[in-house]
Amino acid sequence: MHDGCVFKGGVFVRLSGAKFLALSAIFVASFAFFPAATIAKAPSGSSLQIEIEASIGRRCGIAPLGANSNDSGRIDEPTRIAFRFGLDCNTPFKIGVAAKNGALQLVDTASQIQNVGAFAYRKNYVAGLQFNTDQTGLVTAGECASTSLTSANSACRFYGSKPGSGLYSGRDTSAIGKEGELTVTWQGDEADTVRLAAGAYQEILTIIVAPST
Repeated sequence: MHDGCVFKGGVFVRLSGAKFLALSAIFVASFAFFPAATIAKAPSGSSLQIEIEASIGRRCGIAPLGANSNDSGRIDEPTRIAFRFGLDCNTPFKIGVAAKNGALQLVDTASQIQNVGAFAYRKNYVAGLQFNTDQTGLVTAGECASTSLTSANSACRFYGSKPGSGLYSGRDTSAIGKEGELTVTWQGDEADTVRLAAGAYQEILTIIVAPST
């Protein structure tokens, strides 16, 4: 068997035939670990996009808890009346109170009222408002004189005669299944400078609640 020569580091190394074949086998085997590069092709495909939408409608309502009318008896005696109501608002809201007359007024025709002579036919009162919310608990809106419940120019913070007017509940505030209370208070006849005319007196108060816009 012929000897073989291998060039190594600039020097020819002479190997016997068996060693030359073994080295050649190792050399060839080393090439087997480096196959020729191939170009991979991505498989084709398609996609489907699904869009889902859902919502909850805004709601805001009020309902009486018990009677929404009261005959207190004597207008010439100190009196306090409380009207409880249910409040159900799942969004920030405004709540307002407005009065028809701005006082307890003698129930009679205009011509008869003019004939009461030296007697008075109107009795002022004070209205108070409070209600509960989910976030802050009890909200006390304070009290307002009856004369301030007929005009938007009044200083009453909870005056409101149309939806969206009145006291703002606050940002991110709701009142789901909560309660509120409107109170009406007046003094006895000792506080009146002019004696009231005999007869029945009446006032109509309206509570308005609506989502805040």
